[in-house]
Amino acid sequence: MTHAKSWLRCAVMAGVLVSGVAAAQRAPFKWEVPGVVGVVDVSAPVIASGIPVKMTAVRSKERPEVILRSLVDRFLVWGLHVPAASLQPQLLRDPMVTALDTREFISYTAIVQPNPDGTTTVFLGQADLSKAPRVQSSVAPVYPGGSGLLQSEMEGARTLVYSASARALDVEVYYRNELSQAGFEEVEPMLFRSSQDELHVRVTPAKEGKVSVVVVRRGVAPEEAPKPAGD
Repeated sequence: MTHAKSWLRCAVMAGVLVSGVAAAQRAPFKWEVPGVVGVVDVSAPVIASGIPVKMTAVRSKERPEVILRSLVDRFLVWGLHVPAASLQPQLLRDPMVTALDTREFISYTAIVQPNPDGTTTVFLGQADLSKAPRVQSSVAPVYPGGSGLLQSEMEGARTLVYSASARALDVEVYYRNELSQAGFEEVEPMLFRSSQDELHVRVTPAKEGKVSVVVVRRGVAPEEAPKPAGD
C-alpha cells in the first residue's frame, strides 16, 4: 500500500502541471477505470457526514498505482480540483483519492483495494455537497448561509471547502472583516497571518449564483508571523 500511496503523490503533483490545459472542459464527469473486468454489486446506500453518496464498484486487472494515476489524470482533464497529495484525506487502510467539481459542488472519491488474485477492486463514490447539512468549522469562519462543508486534515494543514449563495467579492470582504477582528493580517491578497496561523482563502464561481470557498489553514514559524508595528 505504501507503493500505491507514493504513486498517488506523484500522480497528483505531475497532473497539476497540465491541469490548466483542459480546465475549460465542462462535460458531465464520467468514471473511466482502466482494465475493468467486472462490476461489483454495492446494494446498501452510503451516508457520509449526513450526505448521501452514490456508490459503485468495479474490478480491474490493473495495479492500484496505475488506476490511481489514470483517475487523477481524468479528474484534471475534466477540470476538477484535485487537492495536493498531502491534503488528500486517507481515512482507510486502502489508498483513496478525492476531487471536487467547484462549479457543481460535487465530490468524487475513488478507493482502490487490491485482491489476492492480483485484480483490484475500485470503489467509486459521488456526493452532492450542496445538499449537505450545515455545520460549523474549526478551520475558519463560514460565510453566512454556507453549506456542504467538507473538512480534511493532513500533515499540519487543515482544509475547509464549502459553497455559498453570494458574490465572490462579498465573501472576500467577509473574510477580511472576520479575520482582521480575529487578529490576522492580510500579507498578500486573501492570504492572512497571525502570530500562530496562516489562512489562505480562495473564492471561485460555482453553479446557479453560488461560489466555492476553499480555506487552507496551517501553523506558521515565528519568523513568518507579522511583526508588531514599529519593529
